[in-house]
Amino acid sequence: GQGASTYKKGPGGQNAQPDGGDGGKGGDVILVADDSLNTLAGLTKAWRPNAFGGGGAAAAREGYGFRPLSFRAENGCDGGRQFKNGKFGKDVVIRVPPGTLVQEECDIIEINEETNEKTLIRTDLLDIGTVSIEDSKDRSLVVGLGGEGGEGSGNQGYKKGRGVRRTRAPPVGGERKRLKLTLKIVADVALVGVPNAGKSTFLAAVTRAKPKIANYPFTTVIPNLGVWVPPNVYGADGSTKTSGAGSEGLALCDVPGLIAGAAEGVGLGHAFLRHVERCHVILHLIDATSKDPIHDFKMVNKEILRYGNGKLAQMPQIVVVNKLDVWDESGGEDWERGLKTRLDRDELEKQLKEAMPHTRLMWMSAKERNGVDDLMVRMNAFVKKVKDSSS
Repeated sequence: GQGASTYKKGPGGQNAQPDGGDGGKGGDVILVADDSLNTLAGLTKAWRPNAFGGGGAAAAREGYGFRPLSFRAENGCDGGRQFKNGKFGKDVVIRVPPGTLVQEECDIIEINEETNEKTLIRTDLLDIGTVSIEDSKDRSLVVGLGGEGGEGSGNQGYKKGRGVRRTRAPPVGGERKRLKLTLKIVADVALVGVPNAGKSTFLAAVTRAKPKIANYPFTTVIPNLGVWVPPNVYGADGSTKTSGAGSEGLALCDVPGLIAGAAEGVGLGHAFLRHVERCHVILHLIDATSKDPIHDFKMVNKEILRYGNGKLAQMPQIVVVNKLDVWDESGGEDWERGLKTRLDRDELEKQLKEAMPHTRLMWMSAKERNGVDDLMVRMNAFVKKVKDSSS
């Protein structure tokens, strides 16, 4: 707000002591973590993947590009007479899901001295912070400070400033920033594997999530979340032993399938590997009906190792061979009879243990739920050990 330039009235109508108040400070833009949110889709007007699993490419061709929302806090009020300072502007509070990484986009521009044309060289990202609920200090983050109000005439004093001309400080504008918000989903277990390995089928079998399931690759185009509740969550008298829904269970995140070159951005999985970084355990699903399960296992681990700074490769893994219900050890198709086209269970187990740096190997059929309950109970105990060791 602008400072007031007012004076008290002296004898004969002359200006006496200055009594102008200072202008009010502008409001701030604040990000606050909200437990009830799990997506940033509400902060953009851009097209989104539709409910049938499409990526929204048709809408993008029609011209519905990326249009971020703009937020502006309230201006401070001007100062008034009789040393009345202006009212501060109201803050703007933006609610985001926990785990949101906030970065400022800074454009590096080159100006041509002859034509005075501006050319964008690159855009750098400056980290501001992460909004989380783990620490009360990080639950809110001020991303834009409001400007300071201007000085009023009463700020100069009367006797000490009498006869001395001094320029009052004008109001200062607030900060203007272009922010990039990146959500890293917080889950206990991340489901990784090649496309069509049965990750969505497994998620639907153990949780109430309803991901799209179909017999073709890249059925999952966005991460899906689900919460597994242990069978002993209720006591003998029917009372709940947890303090909240699923507080003793596991949060599972289904990431789109990984293919060769995912670390360089090939396919869909690279865009969502950042969510795996915030998980505690990786559940690596292997398709038993694949032409070469060992190659798929090594390829996925190679892409995990090449992603980022190699942090994902150090996370504990549980390897699970899926689709045992359709895996025929004797041969498979009619034309395969008499030919050694697939590995039997003993050979597959032997080669997997040779390629694995650990011994956590299990077998299941997510569709028929064979071995699923045993896997979840043992994985729940393993995740608790990992959490206790990291805390």
